[in-house]
Amino acid sequence: MTDPIDPMEIDVKPDGDADRFLNIVNHISRQNISLCWQCLCCSGGCPFAVHMDLLPNKVIRLVQLGYGRAALRCRTIWLCVGCHTCSSQCPNSIDVAAIMDALRQLAIREGIAAPEMDIYRFHKFIYASVERHGRLNKLEAMVHFKLGAGKIFSDLAPGLKMLTRGKLELLSQKVADRDELGRVFAHYNRKRRSFDTHERD
Repeated sequence: MTDPIDPMEIDVKPDGDADRFLNIVNHISRQNISLCWQCLCCSGGCPFAVHMDLLPNKVIRLVQLGYGRAALRCRTIWLCVGCHTCSSQCPNSIDVAAIMDALRQLAIREGIAAPEMDIYRFHKFIYASVERHGRLNKLEAMVHFKLGAGKIFSDLAPGLKMLTRGKLELLSQKVADRDELGRVFAHYNRKRRSFDTHERD
């Protein structure tokens, strides 16, 4: 396991106002990160921990201490698949997966390049599909992802098998109230433009 950074041994000062960064992440994730007591349950249960540069509990510790840049630049937040194994095992009921998602949003907002660009692009195409239809069209998202990555013929055999078995839909299902869908995304797009909005709620 690659785990080169120990948050307790970082020899630099926290980035700016440590409490401000903590409050922003708390607001976006709807969690209280200060409740984490570093019991390691999240890291012990994570099925992807072996591939991460920082264990999930250490990412949480970075946020607690105000090391925002280190938290937003690590690979861990992009390797988290949101399976919620960590969240279900937390004795303080902290949704760790929601925190990882919040950190991804902030990394994008700050223009920090994702260490795992394919994962970032995959997220982007899924978001675009949901924004367009109100529901995810898996085939559309996968085709856009493969074209963007220049790997259109990779995974062709399993893709065709999924298509013939009805696992991928050719036609998109769309929500009935398109205006309401537009208002939801417009509201979110306004909210994510400024850190300040996250501190006033």
